Amino acid sequence: MDDREGIVLGLVPARGGSKGVKRKNVRSLVGRPLIAYAIEVGLSCPSIDRLVVSTDDGEIARIARVLGAEVPFMRPASLARDDTPMLPVLRHALECMERIHETIVSTVVLLDPTSPFRTVDDIDRALGLFYKDGGCHAVVSGCMARHSPEFNMVRLEEGRARLLMPTARHIGRRQDCPPSYDLDTTVWIYSREALMEIGERIPPDTRLYQVPEERSFHIDTEFDFMVAELLLNHNLTGEADVSHGWV
Repeated sequence: MDDREGIVLGLVPARGGSKGVKRKNVRSLVGRPLIAYAIEVGLSCPSIDRLVVSTDDGEIARIARVLGAEVPFMRPASLARDDTPMLPVLRHALECMERIHETIVSTVVLLDPTSPFRTVDDIDRALGLFYKDGGCHAVVSGCMARHSPEFNMVRLEEGRARLLMPTARHIGRRQDCPPSYDLDTTVWIYSREALMEIGERIPPDTRLYQVPEERSFHIDTEFDFMVAELLLNHNLTGEADVSHGWV
């Protein structure tokens, strides 16, 4: 499964519409468009052969090119709706790149703009995990969860609270539960086989790249945007360089 023939494609998905935060991908976050954080870290990663932005929006395409990313195709409107899953977007990008450049894309590295705190080291470590021991179908990222589905996460059944994952034995403390992880958008990696043949968001042979809580934060709402600005302004992740602006 360790097929390193072909290119490693870095993909930044950035449609024009956004539900939680209007025009989120081009909104300024501490002097730079949100999308800039994903593009800049992707371009700085030597493990990525080509960095492409998939968008349906002209303004996003222009900004992406100014920042140094490739925009060799535009995403069709049918793949830019609020309810569009990510896998068809990744497949579309892979197929377009193989057709345009007449090459094989062996690996797709998904860099969602909503995670501005990822580092080059995150990408390299996730790729190392992806290729380890002959490789796997996919790598997903996440951090240790504060809540457990076996202790303090419930669903409602006919108005009654029921544990999301009830267990045969009584668990009196969250600390006694097996570790759970909250998935984030720091870095997801898929093999060509996973995208084109298996077609599952989390395919059978998937590994977890664990991200520290302070870098796992991702932006989906206006509140998240406020928190991200606070973290960046005070350099509370210990990683961000906000000394320069964007023109």
